[in-house]
Parts: sequence; structure tokens; C-alpha cells
Amino acid sequence: MTNAIFDAEETAAYYDDAAVSEFYQQCWGGADIHIGRYVTGDETVADASAAMTRYLLELAGLEAGQTVLDIACGYGGTLRTLARLGCQVKGVDISENCVDHARQANADAGFSDQIDVAIGDFHNIDSPADTWDAVVCQEAIIHSPNRPRVFVEAFRVLRPGGLFAFSDILTGEGADIAMVEAAFARLGASADATIDDYHAMAREAGFEIAHVEERLSDIRQHYDKLAAQLDEPIEGISADALAAIANSISRWQQALAGGHITWGCFVARKPA
Repeated sequence: MTNAIFDAEETAAYYDDAAVSEFYQQCWGGADIHIGRYVTGDETVADASAAMTRYLLELAGLEAGQTVLDIACGYGGTLRTLARLGCQVKGVDISENCVDHARQANADAGFSDQIDVAIGDFHNIDSPADTWDAVVCQEAIIHSPNRPRVFVEAFRVLRPGGLFAFSDILTGEGADIAMVEAAFARLGASADATIDDYHAMAREAGFEIAHVEERLSDIRQHYDKLAAQLDEPIEGISADALAAIANSISRWQQALAGGHITWGCFVARKPA
């Protein structure tokens, strides 16, 4: 686990960076930092991100009274959506900045007593086996240096019959790996997993696959909308930092245009 711990520190440093935090707060909406679901194309990034959360939870059929663990909760938008559904929820994230933001947003929404958020690593989830009705993870497994381990841990903490609902940014089939690596470099992520690979990792961990869906058009629209927001100065982000973010997003757009990067959402079930 030495490499996983090192990468966790690198990932935390990325999300704790002041410019990155401002970018997610101002350009991504500050509640959900994952790819959005676009129906008309007129949605804002924030609204589309919230819509994707609702869509994933609906695919999993989550409902009031269920216990749900978000193993990379970010700013906690999914936690608050789950709490509004009446679920009993907990979130963990490797970034202290994200955890602090989530706690404050939860308090502002009146959920301080209903939602527990803690620093945690999804390679070693601090939870007994067979505990949760569902585990959620949105655009975070990409950061892992040991992705099969994440699936094994999610399987372990789920009760029999429990669901793992997750989405992630992935490498397209037949992709130009150099283009993917150029886009992923800012995240420190490896370009070695496709939708089929995730399918295989989930099955190897013991899951039965209930749903797999590729949504390339959504991630293309999402990055186009992010790029459009960077045409003007953003308060709290220096010109140099903004230029670095804009260059990174341009590399994403190029890779997405050719299908070298894609995005998918999944629901997997632990056999009863």
C-alpha cells in the first residue's frame, strides 16, 4: 500500500490547492465536482452536475431509510441529495479542503447532525464488513494507483444485496494513450483503464453488474462549458494559474473530440 498512500497525498495536494479549489467552487458550482448530465445542452455546469447525481441515485434505486457511504464525497453535494431523500449517509474524502467545504455546506443546509464527513482513503475504508446498503463513488477511482483494491473495499463494506453506484472518467477503446496521459497529467492519474476494465474489476471483486452506460456526449459538453468560463478572469485565481487550467482543459477537449477519453456510470450489486 506504499504507492497508494503516496498517491493519496498527491491527490489530496491537488484538491487542496487554492487555485484548483477556486476553480471548482466558481466554475463547477462548488457542490458537485463531477461530470454533469446534459439533456438540452442549455444546463449550467452546476445544474448538470446535480442532475447527474440524481440520475445515478435513481439508477441504483436508492430510497429513504437506506444507509449510504460516499467514498470520495468531495464538497458533499451527493451527501446532501441523499439526506434529502431520507437516507442515512456518511462521506469520506482524502482532501482536508474538500472535507472542510462539505462540513460547512452541510451545516449551511441544516444537515450537520444528519451527515458525518471524515478524512478517509477508499483503499482502506474505515468501516466493518457488511455494513452499508449502498456505496457511491463519482469520478474518483481515476485517482487510484490500485483500482481493483477500491472495488474490493466497496464490496467488503456492503451488506449482501447492497449496491455500488459509481461513475468515472476512463480511457476510450483504441485511444491514443499519449493524448490521454497529457490530459490526465494534471490529476496525476494513469491512463490504463477502459469501461470494459472497470466491468472486469467489479466482477473480479465479486460484484454482479446491474448497469453500464457510456455517456461521451455529456463529458464533451461539460468540458466545453468549463472552457467557455475561462475566457474571462476569475476572482481568486492568478493569471498564471488560470492559464495552466485553461491549457489543461484544452488538452481534455482535444482528447475527448477523438474519443480517446470517455465517461461512464455503473451500478454493481453484491450478491445476496
